[in-house]
Amino acid sequence: MFRSYKKGRPVLKIPRSRLEVILEVLAILGILFHVLLLVYYWPALPETIPTHFGFSGEADSWGGKSSLILLLVVNIGMYLMFTVFHYLPHIYNYNTEITEKNAWEQYYNARLMLNVMKVEIVWVFAYIGWGTVQTGLGKAAGLDGRIMAVILIVIFVTMFYFMWRERGIG
Repeated sequence: MFRSYKKGRPVLKIPRSRLEVILEVLAILGILFHVLLLVYYWPALPETIPTHFGFSGEADSWGGKSSLILLLVVNIGMYLMFTVFHYLPHIYNYNTEITEKNAWEQYYNARLMLNVMKVEIVWVFAYIGWGTVQTGLGKAAGLDGRIMAVILIVIFVTMFYFMWRERGIG
């Protein structure tokens, strides 16, 4: 065990749990879906597609279809960022003091939160890509605002749930 540079926190090697492996597979499937979506629909897409959707879900800005590549790159970038931070739970901010006694549980809880949120965010970006493609092809009028509202609620509930769990770890 090594000491962390942050407040003398221990640096632990915590093996991936079965749940974390499942979450990783779900995140990779989200990225794969996003890539295959673009590969499949790219030839059929018009040169101008929606690049932004308002709160109602209707497209309110249009641009080149290459913006879908940027959306995919951001999705992959977010995936990679969450994956790197998976290995660095000792540098996270916690609402409780990290001690030798609670470090393993606190780190695992925080890491699990990041893994769940990684899956949620990867699939949000994939959904936005899918909605953009469907709108660009004229098969949809935009993103469903209700789905986007539910997605935001789910992400915030995830954060609050894991923060609540953190408080219960001695």
